[in-house]
Amino acid sequence: MMICLGIDTSTFAIGLGIVRDNQTVYDVYCNTANPSADRIHTLIYGALKESGLSLGDIDLFACAIGPGSFTGLRVGIAAVEGLSFSLSKPVYSIPTFDALVWKFSDFCGQVVPILDAKRGEIYTAVYKGGKQVFPTRAVEPYVFFNTIGGHTLFLGDGVEIYRDVILDRFGDKASFLNPNIDSPRGSDVAYLGILSYKEGKSHDNRIEPIYIHPPRIRKKCS
Repeated sequence: MMICLGIDTSTFAIGLGIVRDNQTVYDVYCNTANPSADRIHTLIYGALKESGLSLGDIDLFACAIGPGSFTGLRVGIAAVEGLSFSLSKPVYSIPTFDALVWKFSDFCGQVVPILDAKRGEIYTAVYKGGKQVFPTRAVEPYVFFNTIGGHTLFLGDGVEIYRDVILDRFGDKASFLNPNIDSPRGSDVAYLGILSYKEGKSHDNRIEPIYIHPPRIRKKCS
């Protein structure tokens, strides 16, 4: 039996889940404008209490690594790295888009996750049969939509922003989830952590996030 705690802070929300083998034990999604270490730890201990578990019962950790919010990723990764180090438990890095689309590997067309990257761009990739066939990148959405075609499932927090553009380009070949999935659930991240362990993948001594854009730094006026 393997128990994994997974966390996603790629967007301005916190997804936290606990998975035992293939069964979701606990899953929570907290919409917050500012993920913080205190909030993450409060959710972790609340999840453990409601699940009847202790930190010592967790066999491994998994953390979404982006693309996404620089601040959110940094806070989530720091929290998971701290727990992994203090408990001497392995931690696995899970690309955000892998966690977002893994449940739809049987979709007959392609699956396209889109996250709002601000600055008039989106973070996106293209998956077919559960495999990424177009690499994760930040692109101008109108240009990107013109480079792909065919029956496509769109999901992610960029869907509502660009739904009309997608429908204009794809028409009835565009599919959406109802309700839409804005970002991965923590249980999705945890499930892929267990899968990584079972497949014998090396765990991470240090988590390296996927930063496509450098963080924007505001200079103070003197």
